[in-house]
Amino acid sequence: MSKYYLIMDIGGTKTTGALFTENGEIVDDYAYTAKSQTFKGEEAVYQNTKAVLYHVIEHFQVSMEDVLGIGVGSPGPLDTKRGIIVHAPLMGWKNFPIVQRLKEDFQKPVVLDNDGNLGALAEQRCGLAMGYDNVMYMTVSTGCGGGMVINGQIYHGRNDGAAEVGHMSIDPEGRLCPCGSQGCFELYASGTAINRQIRDDMRTGEASSMAFELAGYDEEKLDGKVLVEAASKGDEYALEIYRKEGYYLGVGLANLFNLFDPDVFVLGGGVTKAREYFHEELMKTLKERCIQKVEEDQIRYSVMNDRVVLYGAYYLIRDHVNR
Repeated sequence: MSKYYLIMDIGGTKTTGALFTENGEIVDDYAYTAKSQTFKGEEAVYQNTKAVLYHVIEHFQVSMEDVLGIGVGSPGPLDTKRGIIVHAPLMGWKNFPIVQRLKEDFQKPVVLDNDGNLGALAEQRCGLAMGYDNVMYMTVSTGCGGGMVINGQIYHGRNDGAAEVGHMSIDPEGRLCPCGSQGCFELYASGTAINRQIRDDMRTGEASSMAFELAGYDEEKLDGKVLVEAASKGDEYALEIYRKEGYYLGVGLANLFNLFDPDVFVLGGGVTKAREYFHEELMKTLKERCIQKVEEDQIRYSVMNDRVVLYGAYYLIRDHVNR
């Protein structure tokens, strides 16, 4: 009789569930995604989250007797030892005992970890960093989330706060961040930062770009997709925005290389789809600012995309069940 793992990736925008075989394959390559019920209250969000798992169970008509455990990825901050989501404002969760709740509802082992940590674990176990012991991962998207694997294991730090790469300050007198600090990395290098810059430039008329025309001068339509299209057509403004993106990424990665000296650094997230326009500047800046030599192939771009957290959560629960 086949055995399975239920896997879930909880996000502020969407929550995704899947069924994995014991060998780490997504059954039928099927992942179910539901809109997260943000701002609707703690219990409504939890019931929606739980419903994602029930949908997967019903879709495959699998018996819970054949499910070995449940792996969960979530944004932080977390207390992974106690299985608690410490603070998730979009969800209305504060010190929410998600592991305990899922154990009570499904009567199976449940483990929880940060989505960035699970991205790093997935890349180290079955992705572009497979075979290496010391790996860093960063998703460049709405923000810049990270994770790190040291000697083959997720490194959490004392308070589950390790690898919060988006909140290292690269400009101590820079922009104010919602976290309370100034000049945080993700304020300059994330997809949100790019969108803010191009919308400000269009609004003030300080720059001219094909991207503005492609968006019909509509702020809601001005985003990374039209910026990439403009860059592909040689638009100088779009290319300069991506050059700056490469510069800021290079500055941040140089700090991390100087601190941790990883074997491989994997970049994921929506912004990396435009890597052909920023990679050269990233590598130039990285090499200029690193005290040690950085090889070209130490920077890699994830190919697991939206499923990297699911794979990481699979390895997390599999290791837990088999230890």
